[in-house]
Amino acid sequence: MKILIVIPTYNEEKILKDNILKLFDYCQKNLTDDWKIVIADNKSSDKTPVIGKSLASQFSKINYLYVNRQGKGVAIKTAWQKYEVDIYCFMDADLAADLSALLPLIQGIKVGNDVIAGSRFHPQSQVKRSILRLIFSHGYRLALRILLGLKLSDAPCGFKAINNKVKESVLNQVQDESWFFDSELVILAEKKRYKLKEIPVNWHDPRGKGDRSKVKVLAL
Repeated sequence: MKILIVIPTYNEEKILKDNILKLFDYCQKNLTDDWKIVIADNKSSDKTPVIGKSLASQFSKINYLYVNRQGKGVAIKTAWQKYEVDIYCFMDADLAADLSALLPLIQGIKVGNDVIAGSRFHPQSQVKRSILRLIFSHGYRLALRILLGLKLSDAPCGFKAINNKVKESVLNQVQDESWFFDSELVILAEKKRYKLKEIPVNWHDPRGKGDRSKVKVLAL
């Protein structure tokens, strides 16, 4: 199977090299399939493009993709549309979800699920977050459940995988190009009756208040 792992980035010069190499090392040691990492850059104005291109020139399994519009959603969507693979993944550049969940993420698609989503509300998840973010997350989750009837417990969690069927039938219908992309993707997939499953994640917010990725408007 071919696996694509997309990392949406915007002005990530402080963390990009270390985190991409950490992900690269994990994939080399744990994935037996044909895999590729894509750095999807949202018009960064710092040294992110230089770092991304340098990594891509050193490792054939790392690609750098410049996306001429800002927004986490458009970065992921552009990268997913560019490649033809069996499993499409994405995760946030800060690696807030521990990489130990990557194998279950991929395996979940292999065994027949259409969408696998990390959930910080899964009973087996271990989460380290500020009280404010926990309140926002709970409120957002409740709103999606009441207003849209969404069954998934953690739609905005930046750790997901889909199969090629979902990519072909759902991705083009996703309108949001920013932080709501995650939620809209799973909302549409659920409405189309695709098989969705959540997995536990060990989650921590590694950045301070002033150091969150600008790819997202709000870190839910």
